[in-house]
Amino acid sequence: MQATDLSNFHRWLLTDAASGAPSIVVHGYTRMPSGLAAAVARHLNEFDEDARGNWTSFAPDLIDRIAASTTQRSLLGLNAPCTCPSPRPGCSHIPETLESLAKRGHAVLEGALAMQASEGSRNVFRVWLGWPPDQGDTLHLILHPEHFTDRSLPAIIGDTFIEWANARLTKQAG
Repeated sequence: MQATDLSNFHRWLLTDAASGAPSIVVHGYTRMPSGLAAAVARHLNEFDEDARGNWTSFAPDLIDRIAASTTQRSLLGLNAPCTCPSPRPGCSHIPETLESLAKRGHAVLEGALAMQASEGSRNVFRVWLGWPPDQGDTLHLILHPEHFTDRSLPAIIGDTFIEWANARLTKQAG
C-alpha cells in the first residue's frame, strides 16, 4: 500500500503491529523503477504474515506534508519546536521525519535522504540498486536492476527481507 494522504498515514500510525518492527530503505545510483517502494509494500502485505497487512510506502508529497506540520511530526514523537525562520525558506524536517517513519516499522522508504536518515538503525533493511558505494558494509542487499524486470524486483526485495527478518528472530531465540 502507498499512503498518499494524511488519513492513510494516520491509519498506518494507529496500528499496533508496526511499532518497533523493521523497515526497508531502497536507494542507489541507478534507475529507480517507478513505484518500487509501493510494490515492495504490496508484496510484503501479501507474504509477510506477521505484519498483518500494515506495510506502507509513502508518497513523496505526503512525506513533505508530514515534515512541514508540527502536529503531524508530533504524532511521530518529534516534539521539538521548529526553529526555522518564517516563512520557512530552506527549512526541512524531512530527515528526522524519515528516520521516525523507519523507526516506527513496516515502512518502505526510498531515496538518498531515507538512506542517510536510517544509517544508524540496526532495524532497517537497506537495499542498494546498482554498484555499491565504497562504504557498502551497512547494506543488506545489492541488486543490479538492469538484470531483472521491474515486476520481479519487489518480490526479490520482499522475499530477501523476510529471510533476513526470520534469521534475526532465530538468532535472538537461540
